[in-house]
Amino acid sequence: MNRMSRQALQNLKDREEKVLKWLVRDYAINGNPVGSSRLVAMDYFKVGSASLRHVLSDLELGGYLLQPHTSAGRIPTDKGYRYFVDRLMELEQPEQNVTRTYETGLDSLSRDLDRLIKNTAQFLGDMSHALVLMSRPQERATRIRSIALHELDKDSILLIVHMSLEQVKTVAFELESQLSRIMLQEAENILNDLFAGRDIDDVQKQVEQRNDEVVRKNPIIDQILKSFNSVLDSNSTSDYQTYGTHQLLHYPEMADPNKLEFILEAIETDTLQGYLPTPLFNGKPSVFIGGELGQTFFKNMSLISIAYNGNNCSGEIHILGPTRMEYERIIGLAEFTADKIETLINTKYTK
Repeated sequence: MNRMSRQALQNLKDREEKVLKWLVRDYAINGNPVGSSRLVAMDYFKVGSASLRHVLSDLELGGYLLQPHTSAGRIPTDKGYRYFVDRLMELEQPEQNVTRTYETGLDSLSRDLDRLIKNTAQFLGDMSHALVLMSRPQERATRIRSIALHELDKDSILLIVHMSLEQVKTVAFELESQLSRIMLQEAENILNDLFAGRDIDDVQKQVEQRNDEVVRKNPIIDQILKSFNSVLDSNSTSDYQTYGTHQLLHYPEMADPNKLEFILEAIETDTLQGYLPTPLFNGKPSVFIGGELGQTFFKNMSLISIAYNGNNCSGEIHILGPTRMEYERIIGLAEFTADKIETLINTKYTK
């Protein structure tokens, strides 16, 4: 769901739709306002320049186009882009040379999840000419792999829970009783015997039931179990790979120093992702255009967001660029990438 409600769109006439479609496409590639003479030169419209000027004028009156200067052609408005995305867009599948470039590196990349996410973000940034933020997959229902206990000092320890998908959660706490290394090693062995290799739901149920026999085996087990569920219930912050800030410099409309300063600072402080909407988990991207993002600094920018899913895990891909981005090509690229990532996650990292 968009941050702001969309303006209701009325149906355009057939010729108006064709003019809007080709104008959006041309402006996305060239960045120059489009006039009737440019449309005539496309050799697609079988009408004269006067008829096309009339159509352009009607689209401007309807709020789908605007004329930045009196003698210039027209450019799409947010409303025009929204109509194009919702009703006129024809998705483009990535060209074979593009998919081949990405797929040839998958076998080696797939052995290292962090490297896979980093290289995928770079691939998308280079192919889309936009800023990409891609989150590492986060588990929703986890399995415990192993448990470790480390002594911080004589009265406190660090509990470390290793989970599938290389996820690690920790908590430090003070003990009520004196600690010895033998006691610590024994407690670690007991916890691994109880919980390693088991689903988190089963572990939480067992912790809640409290096994007195287990507690009697080691004097610090009871204190550890009291903190155990707080570790399992804690939410992991998504770890984002970011790439492509330099891509935004290619667009004159993005060269506002204040806007770039905010984006750079938001990336450096890991706050940019806080402004990103959560994409729907339906395999389809969400598209947010200009003011729909609900933040003034995103004016003249659009966001394409798509979720990717694995067995018991999910992640997000966000592509941020100018409103004149090539929606048809970039959305097709995002869907292709999410599908490839899902395949790898399901076959390599959730066993």
